[in-house]
Amino acid sequence: MREKRPPRGTPVRVLHIISTLDVGGAEQTLYRLVTGMDNTLFSSMVVSLTSMGHTGRMMREAGIKVCTLNMKKSLPDPRGLLSLAGIVGEYKPHVIQGWMYHANLMALFFKTRGQVAWNIRCSDMDLVHYAPLYRFTVRAGSFFSRLPRRIIANSNAGKSYHERMGYKSKVWEVIPNGFDTTVFRPDKTAGENVRASLNISREAPVIGLVARFDPMKDHVTFLKAVSLFSRSHPSSHFILAGKGVSPSNEYFRALMAGIGESSRIHLLDECKDIPRVLNALDIASSSSISEGLSNAIGEAMATGIPCVVTDVGDSALLVGDTGLVVPKKDPQALCSAWRRLLDAGPDLRRAMGERARKRIMDHYSLPVMITRYEGLYRNLTTGR
Repeated sequence: MREKRPPRGTPVRVLHIISTLDVGGAEQTLYRLVTGMDNTLFSSMVVSLTSMGHTGRMMREAGIKVCTLNMKKSLPDPRGLLSLAGIVGEYKPHVIQGWMYHANLMALFFKTRGQVAWNIRCSDMDLVHYAPLYRFTVRAGSFFSRLPRRIIANSNAGKSYHERMGYKSKVWEVIPNGFDTTVFRPDKTAGENVRASLNISREAPVIGLVARFDPMKDHVTFLKAVSLFSRSHPSSHFILAGKGVSPSNEYFRALMAGIGESSRIHLLDECKDIPRVLNALDIASSSSISEGLSNAIGEAMATGIPCVVTDVGDSALLVGDTGLVVPKKDPQALCSAWRRLLDAGPDLRRAMGERARKRIMDHYSLPVMITRYEGLYRNLTTGR
């Protein structure tokens, strides 16, 4: 029988189920949440459907209970469900929080063991770029979407997109990502050190893109804009960081073919020290064709870096008047926005970066996000 609420004085036990614990936006948001919640009022446990990953190891080091089911990606395995059943039985959660599509559906198997909430993190996905099982999982979510007590979206655009897909929640909650401005902050020395390690001069213009290799991040448009931009700014450098953004990735090598500026394009792959990398940039950019609310852009803003973003998800809402917004899939528009910011000079960029950091601190701070989640979990256990 479901335990509707914890006894007085007992912390609310929240079991988080997530597809992976690699370095990614959802994973980093979950890390910030479970390490920031009041551990006298809330107890957190995290289950990865796959492996431990870098973020999982960070959680363990911070004292969070983390379990892995070691399922293979995109391959259903009943043994994983049995393992999860054992974890649920032992932990006896009051709330079961799914993160992303596969984990959301897994959470429903234990609906009688705790209050189930879903978490969705994207909008305007072009599912044709994904495998059949993934497309099926996303669409299956719409069929079962009445079952969880809450569906949390990190953006208004994500909520609207999923409603158009047929997701019908009893109660929607829009909780934007929160950013740690003590970690993501201006650090001139760190930026200079990163530039020196990459043989980039202090004076060279540097534009960055932090995004995993994924069709929705649209590295194709970014690289086309690089080619255009380099004609007018031949001394410019470009730093790209994210899982799969590496010369060892044959698909990314194919995208790079024909880009004459390859010596000035620095591919960092899955980088563990993004705060230092961001400080090396003059401009941070997003070329995505699908986003919910971008962690990468919020982190750059918190670091005091002006941003150029595509008009997808809540990106325009996030940057407000502290950056520039361009249409998606338009390398010329992306290139023109970069030129506009660089040609405006360092003083304007510095002022925009300062406004960007203030905007994050005022509207997208980590404490606000954590408080929203704590209130939601408390309400679930009291039947609200």
